[in-house]
Amino acid sequence: MITSKLPGIGTSIFSVMSKMAVEYNAINLSQGFPDFNCPDELLKLVADYQQRGFNQYAPMPGIPELRKKITKKIKNLYGRDYNFETEITITAGATQAIFTAITTIIHKGNEVILFEPAYDSYAPSVIVNGGVPVFVPLTKDNYKINWNRTKNSITSKTK
Repeated sequence: MITSKLPGIGTSIFSVMSKMAVEYNAINLSQGFPDFNCPDELLKLVADYQQRGFNQYAPMPGIPELRKKITKKIKNLYGRDYNFETEITITAGATQAIFTAITTIIHKGNEVILFEPAYDSYAPSVIVNGGVPVFVPLTKDNYKINWNRTKNSITSKTK
């Protein structure tokens, strides 16, 4: 029998909203489901790259040329220097990036402060890595962070 590491985690809000969008024939703003065809120019570029052999898995941290271009863009926008080989990683999206970052630094027993309401992937990512989510609610009147409450939530186990 297979037992989940996350038995208390229900269906993602994205799954719920996507189902409701179909049910009510609504525009789905919860996920990246475009309601248009891919531009012909992009299809031609993809076909060209496939014919030139760019149809294999990329290196784990991402294609070096893309990572180099990202370091240049960061330098141009923010004046910061990063090493594309050791400090830039390409992910398939924000959820994977968040999970990867949490997996990299959170160990069993570490506490992670999460402001509520929060993206529903934060807590499961912390839990599956042995961490403990510490929820700090935002106030409904303005949804600003209460820094005193946040400070009081910090312990020696907080990462």
